[in-house]
Amino acid sequence: MLQIRKRRWLCIAAALAFTVVRSEAQQVTPAGPLADLVIAGYGSTTYGATLNDDLPNNFSASLSPILLYAMGDNLLFEAELEFGLSGELTTTTLEYAQVDWHGWENVQVVAGKFLVPFGLFGERSHPSWINKLPSAPVLFGHAHGGVADESLLPILSDAGAMLRANLGLGERSHFDLSLWVSQGPRLVSADEADDHGDAHPAVAQYAPGHGGGGSIGAFDIPRVGFGISFSDNNKNKMLGGRFGYVLAPTFELYVSGFHSMYDEDSFLDYQGAALSVEARPGGLEVKAEGAVTWQEFQHEGEYETLRTPAYFLQVSKLFTKWEPVVRWGQLLEGKVGDEPARASRDELAVGLNYWLDASVPLKLAWVIDPDADDRLLLQLGFGF
Repeated sequence: MLQIRKRRWLCIAAALAFTVVRSEAQQVTPAGPLADLVIAGYGSTTYGATLNDDLPNNFSASLSPILLYAMGDNLLFEAELEFGLSGELTTTTLEYAQVDWHGWENVQVVAGKFLVPFGLFGERSHPSWINKLPSAPVLFGHAHGGVADESLLPILSDAGAMLRANLGLGERSHFDLSLWVSQGPRLVSADEADDHGDAHPAVAQYAPGHGGGGSIGAFDIPRVGFGISFSDNNKNKMLGGRFGYVLAPTFELYVSGFHSMYDEDSFLDYQGAALSVEARPGGLEVKAEGAVTWQEFQHEGEYETLRTPAYFLQVSKLFTKWEPVVRWGQLLEGKVGDEPARASRDELAVGLNYWLDASVPLKLAWVIDPDADDRLLLQLGFGF
């Protein structure tokens, strides 16, 4: 069954395909800009329900067209828009818009707005037809950028530049390296946190009744947003990297990290580190990610640091067209020293997928939340 493991591989494959198609097309049709343009993408329709009579059961839908345009032999432009439903509004978000240059062997340079390679889920697995469950893990919120009130981080999307490289170690293995500089996180005020009708608002929206993740105890933790504006609130930029070992096709191990300042005066640190593993032993697909963030803030004239860890473990196995999936995740209690400062959140998702086609899964999942209302989710995802 077709699976897209890395968007970078798709870009390189698309660029090579464009070269072949262009050379053949020029023999029968006049050359033109549309000869090098490919439109792909994905979308979904989701129904969510709870057993709580006070909460509504809702349908939602989204469509994310992806544009790929080859600009010569070494340049590729790629962009993704997302159209979705938010209450009475049809909303839109620019997921990414970037230029990829791959003129050096095993090296790629990226500039624009891109999915930040921190961990693996956000960059690789979040599209609805690739994600094995209708919901995102508690490690990463549903919003692509913004404030992650009930998860550790949003799916990171930011404007900047990035360098990618891989070093071959043999026929099956290689090292993978990504280094980036981007606008980085910024302090978000209460006014900015309102939903202004974007497909991914400044505050990630979750099913009603879900708690966890908010400030607790004596501390008032400032809210931090990622990728919510192309403007920065200080001269500091986020610096980050991801280094991985790949033994194709059965094992991948990555470590990621970033550092930035998020206040206007560039005094307050925001740092993150992650460990990600993907393994495919004996027909199983195992994905595990753990991350921790350190957020510096001021409390009663002193500098304090909030430390918050989170993780998820997901296991799935395909039987012809049927695929059971189980995912367990925890947003652990955030602490300042030994004092609790951010609430924890646990989640268990059990699902069963039926693949109508290689890129069209019908997904049914029961999401169990010990501290809130359980949810039943039914989703039809599709990639094209």
